[in-house]
Amino acid sequence: MEIVYLAEGDNLVFAGKENLETVSSLYLAPHYTSRGEELCEIKNVFTKEKFRRRGNMDTLMKEAFQCMQSEGEPYTFLRPMEEKYFIPYGFVDVEQRKNYRINGLRLTDALLKNANETDEAFHLSVKDSKEYVIRPVGESDAGRTAIFVNDALKEKSDCYIIQSAHTMMNIKRTCKEKGGNLYMVECENEIECIFAYSLVKQEIINEADGKSTLFSDKRLSFMLAAEDFKTEDLFLEEPDPIVTMARIIDVKSILGTVRCPKEFVMALKIYDERIVENAGLYILHCGPMGGNLSAVKIGDSEMKNAEGERLSAEGEITIENLARFLFGFKKAEDCFKIYVKSREEEICGNLNELKCIEKPYFICE
Repeated sequence: MEIVYLAEGDNLVFAGKENLETVSSLYLAPHYTSRGEELCEIKNVFTKEKFRRRGNMDTLMKEAFQCMQSEGEPYTFLRPMEEKYFIPYGFVDVEQRKNYRINGLRLTDALLKNANETDEAFHLSVKDSKEYVIRPVGESDAGRTAIFVNDALKEKSDCYIIQSAHTMMNIKRTCKEKGGNLYMVECENEIECIFAYSLVKQEIINEADGKSTLFSDKRLSFMLAAEDFKTEDLFLEEPDPIVTMARIIDVKSILGTVRCPKEFVMALKIYDERIVENAGLYILHCGPMGGNLSAVKIGDSEMKNAEGERLSAEGEITIENLARFLFGFKKAEDCFKIYVKSREEEICGNLNELKCIEKPYFICE
């Protein structure tokens, strides 16, 4: 399989071709976070059915990892349709947030269809006597909606994707391609809520006769509301959360974003089967006044230095568990294997004091 590199808008496309036919592809979409990081989202991962199970996606994923690591990107993320396909590549859950769908009794098909076709607003009265004005976000609204989204995310998370007027319009374009739209909900000229939805085709099989029914369901790709906005007026909560998965790309880069309240030193062995450059022995260090953690690699995956001398570590961790720890999904004692048993409680206590990536919130088109 030959790999061809293409640009589509802001995205870098990795396309696998055989005899000039595109058989597999993935996109890297660049983003900036509130922590000042530049990183890529992996999306549009696809392999044609007759070319599956040939290692094509392995090849593209490896190439994408190398591309991102050459840029020193700390991690990558994606929103999976099925998580099981990405676990073998070292991806783990780092975000689970409430999932909603549109309340069709309030936001009816007729209202949404007319608004999508005309870009006109409609009014909706609710039981607490408020009247909402709901309309698709237009070019003139994009800046306001971006400010609202960033302000709302700042209250929810210390790590989120920075939104701009440009990204708001990209979200709108993507939703419209899938039969949906990006909307703003106002009350007395103040934005109360922003939501984006698309039509998801689903097949339901009747157990009685085995017949299937294909229907379209309106699903929200995201919804952000002001604190006093009554969500249940317009949306219904789903049992399954929205999941984001992430994969560490460059160990030194991501550990360099970790804050330490006090002096910290540890020799740590890290295992990474997919990105071998990450595997090895690291000295993690922060000075007595606190600050950002420094990670220096001093040994390879066999734990030997340039002179061939064996090196020792105080503990070890897999790249997957390192992500779970850094994104706050698990505590140190559940992720690290500490060799010095007499100091295990002390070392885990110091690790748990590190200021990592708390409550990530990823919104993308």
